[in-house]
Amino acid sequence: MILLFLLGGILTGTITGLIPGLHSNNVAIIMAPISLFGENALVFVLSMIITQSFVDFIPAIFFAAPETSTFEGVLPGHRMFLQGKGFEAITLTVFGGVIAVPIGILCLPIFNLFLEINKDRFLVIIPIVLIITIIILAFSEKSKEKVLLTLFILFATATQGYFFTEQIFPLIAGYFGVATIIHSVKNPPAKKVQETTVQVKTNYVIDALQGILGGAIVSIIPGIGSNVAAAIIKTFKQKIKPKNYLVLVGSINTSNLFFSFPVLFILNKARNGGMILLNEKIFFTSQSFFLGIVIMFLSCGFGAIITLVIAKKVSSFHIDSKKIGILVIIFLITSIFAFNGVIGLVALFFSTATGLFVTVHKIKRSSCLGALIIPALFYYLFILI
Repeated sequence: MILLFLLGGILTGTITGLIPGLHSNNVAIIMAPISLFGENALVFVLSMIITQSFVDFIPAIFFAAPETSTFEGVLPGHRMFLQGKGFEAITLTVFGGVIAVPIGILCLPIFNLFLEINKDRFLVIIPIVLIITIIILAFSEKSKEKVLLTLFILFATATQGYFFTEQIFPLIAGYFGVATIIHSVKNPPAKKVQETTVQVKTNYVIDALQGILGGAIVSIIPGIGSNVAAAIIKTFKQKIKPKNYLVLVGSINTSNLFFSFPVLFILNKARNGGMILLNEKIFFTSQSFFLGIVIMFLSCGFGAIITLVIAKKVSSFHIDSKKIGILVIIFLITSIFAFNGVIGLVALFFSTATGLFVTVHKIKRSSCLGALIIPALFYYLFILI
């Protein structure tokens, strides 16, 4: 029976990962009324979210259609796709995720102890890090004009983040998806045959380890996702290469979900839809904890293999970037209307316009993170005050 729910979770995670806008959180909401408890619920949910953490990058990199947890990988990943190296970009994110889970398991004793000792200090540390990040984002531009434009974008996106509080996906889709696609369609690159030969360098392990640290931190703190962690690390590592960055993002995305499980057990705090569901469906025992870790380890292997197989198949197809781009925009608009309604379309319009403004004026796209970082900053300041 456990094997059946493991395979069901892996299949569901694959489907939700391939469809932009459809997330494991949506599945968790649907599952809430279902009479699925104990080990069965544990196996299904954990296998689903870990699998999706790998598959998510396929639409983000090949079609510039990001999820809320993968948009930081869109620009370097999609750029590699346009150069004929989309499969390599996927492989790098998979590499980061594959490193994250086994190393995360080895780090669990230290993580659990660190959690118990420092759980109250994060409320002070995180606002400081966010303030420093905002300052670096604003003043890392070389000209005064671009500094002013960046400040304007930070303010504009922060306003959008506050105004569209429940519309994170439309905002992300506009900043990093639709705006990117429109720019690509207007300036179509030369068509490239996708290469399927990949060389993974040993120094990528360092980026994966940094991603594990970032994922561990964001699994503890509400309001800070893996995307923001990646942006913060990138901000402090100005010269990080695109390939190294993709490994970093892949590691953060998977390790964030991995560490959210022990956080649920130790602090009884749920940081995503899957953990909220488990909090209602399982009993907290050492046996269930051990089973959860084993399931996530197995799902890591299955998720990596499935992602590479699908990515290789997609790479063998002849992809017309312009036609695919138009189809993806139509799909995003449709899915946003289905899940978020008219207000979601309004949020998409403003975020797309902002993303195009940033692209045209050649400002760093990370300035759009004001929609997430600044509201999160005020959230923590409000708690402290």
